[in-house]
Amino acid sequence: MRRALAFLVFGPALASVTALLIMTEASSPPSYLREFLVIVLFFFTLPVAALAGSLDAYLARAFAVPLRAPLIAAVGAVIASGLALILFNCLLPPAALKFFAMGGAVCMGACSLLANEYGSQGPAVRANSLLRN
Repeated sequence: MRRALAFLVFGPALASVTALLIMTEASSPPSYLREFLVIVLFFFTLPVAALAGSLDAYLARAFAVPLRAPLIAAVGAVIASGLALILFNCLLPPAALKFFAMGGAVCMGACSLLANEYGSQGPAVRANSLLRN
């Protein structure tokens, strides 16, 4: 339950709040357009978070956190840039995909770190290996 909450609530909220703060600082679009873009970004991030969260839950049994978090960040970058390419192909130039990739990587990496259950009695990670037994 904690993993789903971290990925499906915190991930899209982090992306939306970050975009809102950046747009407010730049003061480029009017307020109604800024609010619309934040809502669109929240709903755009939901499928990215759902896919990355399900992969994180699957990998949680086999990989330790230091290996799993960067892997989920890379997966989040690929999913976000791929989805942006499919949905916004005619609206954005291909150079704008790097912003979706960076945002997906940061948000999903942070969610993977927050979803880790530090107090649980899982199998211990050996000092010479990042793979769990």
